[in-house]
Amino acid sequence: MANMFLILQLVAVFIVVSLSLLGSFFIVFANLIKFQSSGVLQTGDLIITCLALSNRLTDVGQVPWFLVYILNLCNNTGEDLYKAVDFFITFFNKPSSWFAAWLCLIYCVKIVKVNWRTFLKLDRRISSVVKVLIAVTMVGCLALSLPIIFFIQLQSNTTSISAQCKNYYINENSFYVYAAFLSFFTSFLPLAIMLASSMTIVTFLCKHSRKMTNNYNAISGSHGDGPAAVAKMITSLIVLYILCTGTVFALNNLVVLEGNVLVFIALSCSMYSAGCAMILIIGTVKLRKKCKGVCCRGNRTEKPKHA
Repeated sequence: MANMFLILQLVAVFIVVSLSLLGSFFIVFANLIKFQSSGVLQTGDLIITCLALSNRLTDVGQVPWFLVYILNLCNNTGEDLYKAVDFFITFFNKPSSWFAAWLCLIYCVKIVKVNWRTFLKLDRRISSVVKVLIAVTMVGCLALSLPIIFFIQLQSNTTSISAQCKNYYINENSFYVYAAFLSFFTSFLPLAIMLASSMTIVTFLCKHSRKMTNNYNAISGSHGDGPAAVAKMITSLIVLYILCTGTVFALNNLVVLEGNVLVFIALSCSMYSAGCAMILIIGTVKLRKKCKGVCCRGNRTEKPKHA
């Protein structure tokens, strides 16, 4: 029974991580090709690329973590691997929330047309503002991620290899304070920005749906992406984010899962990455057309040749 559960865990990890890596790679690769051909990326495409790259690097870091954690290999690797991998995962996972928040905010600024001074300034300087936001996000997440290495220590007072490999966080009040601090600045605060931006967009569209023009073209240059389509895309991103983040916080409070709780938490993060890539590909016209082109090209090459 234990071996079957282990196999199921490994299969689930392989499927979810593979889908996430494939989707994120496609987004990054498609936008890099566009940048190579045109020499520039629009603000929306730049944030989407950063979001996909952040998710991709997180999944890359989770692969060795899953293997060591599920197969109980910590005696061979030591706690240094846990420290390095946990820092790597945290550092690249947390910017993903902020990039999703900045994406919602950028769309809000470009779609909502009001005579607010702040909106007008952001609209005029959106390109430079986005670059500053990306830099500040990475530096801030680096500072927030570094302390995690001080809360990792393998238990030496247990003979169970499973307990030693799965319960490697120090059970102290300072750890819970740090976890709450990290969650507030990298989960709840970005979510507040997402919700405020999406609600502003939806409210504006409901009032001005008949007068909307293609102002969104200034973001990604595609005439197929209308404001309503963008609103649906970011709403889907927010719903996915709430579901996955809510699952993580719920699992943290469940005792029944015991040592395997971190596996389900990590899987929730990978599911968010996979779902995020799917939503971005479907919701962005250029990526959707590129994906259809790749699929159609693959179908043509698979057709047998007739004599």
